[in-house]
Amino acid sequence: MVSVIIPAYNSEKTIVRAIKSVILQTYKTWEVIIVDDGSKDRTVGVVEDFMTSLPMTYADKITLHKQINQGPSVARNKGIEISNGEYIAFLDSDDEWSVENKLELQMKYFTEDPSIALCGAGHDKKRINSNLDFKIISFNQLLLKNYFATPAVILKKEIFNIFKFDISKKYSEDFKLWLQICYNYKCVYINSVLSNNQEGKRRYGVSGLSVDLFAMEKGELLTYYDLYKMNMIGGLKFVFICSFSLFKYFVRLIKTGIYKLIG
Repeated sequence: MVSVIIPAYNSEKTIVRAIKSVILQTYKTWEVIIVDDGSKDRTVGVVEDFMTSLPMTYADKITLHKQINQGPSVARNKGIEISNGEYIAFLDSDDEWSVENKLELQMKYFTEDPSIALCGAGHDKKRINSNLDFKIISFNQLLLKNYFATPAVILKKEIFNIFKFDISKKYSEDFKLWLQICYNYKCVYINSVLSNNQEGKRRYGVSGLSVDLFAMEKGELLTYYDLYKMNMIGGLKFVFICSFSLFKYFVRLIKTGIYKLIG
């Protein structure tokens, strides 16, 4: 079974579309766990109404858990805690799985190679510019570029006996988790776009958490510092990767300025 964890906060306009993208999957051995993180709008009511409208076959496979607002990391960790599946997939409430065989395709890789711990894929038209069907992502490659967009990730639940989302972090908490997993286990990237944002591709600095570019950069740098403290990277690599991260940050600033100028 695949447990699909959907953290939701003020998602009344998008949450049903996210759930429907799971229901339409060709791979049917799944459950959906929606963790409402203290929404102030009608998210809970919308989900409850939608669950009531579903045939019993599907309604029994969807669980709604409500909690006070504590952030997406706490919500995801809670969803994992109460899940029943052997695999965990993530989906944000304003995203959707863009193809109906998303789970089927990813589970095929786990079946063919039991050593795989995490499988990611393209999100919002992002994919590796090559003819490869998939690629093994090394820890060093992941340090330079985050290949694993959370809504496209699926991984073995047993991993969470060791690692969890860092609830002290608001930014880069998923990136930190993927790095910890990639350091210890085999991770692969499928060169296909399997998920997207419902409102189109989000640009850095335009909407959502990415509006605060400095906070995002600070979160990434703190992630590298955490890795350094855990002896996962040495001093020279820490300095190099932070310098490279800052270079990318300034490039984003320039691009964001251009986007705002051209409207």
